[in-house]
Amino acid sequence: MSDTILPTGGTAERTRKVYERTVYAIIAIAIVGLLAGLVFDQEYAGTVIYLVGVWLGAGLAYLLPKWSEVRFYDERDEELTRRASGLAMSVAFVVGLGVVPPLYALEAAGQLTITPTMWGAIYVASALYLVWGVCYAIASRRL
Repeated sequence: MSDTILPTGGTAERTRKVYERTVYAIIAIAIVGLLAGLVFDQEYAGTVIYLVGVWLGAGLAYLLPKWSEVRFYDERDEELTRRASGLAMSVAFVVGLGVVPPLYALEAAGQLTITPTMWGAIYVASALYLVWGVCYAIASRRL
């Protein structure tokens, strides 16, 4: 009777939760390490902790689903990822179209100077869409 009162997840669900918590904890420790390094004037140590933690967390997030026989993502997760990615790219596209051409026009009119930081942001956004386009082309050929 007691087993019907408390819901229990299967082994696969527990493995998935442990996996998610481990990855999130490693990345959280990395972020806290970076912030602590900044607060205590130890930027180098904080950056090293951050980089090691983020690379470790990202590596585990990528490799654990491949090593384990447990399925970590289902169709719902894949749909959420697809929708979130599409939304993020749409927002970046709309903001880029709304901001970059007026920046060019204002600079041509002598009203504004595009700083190196602004050029960096323009290049990063352009590179993001170039990478997205290449990935889209590769993914569409594999379907």
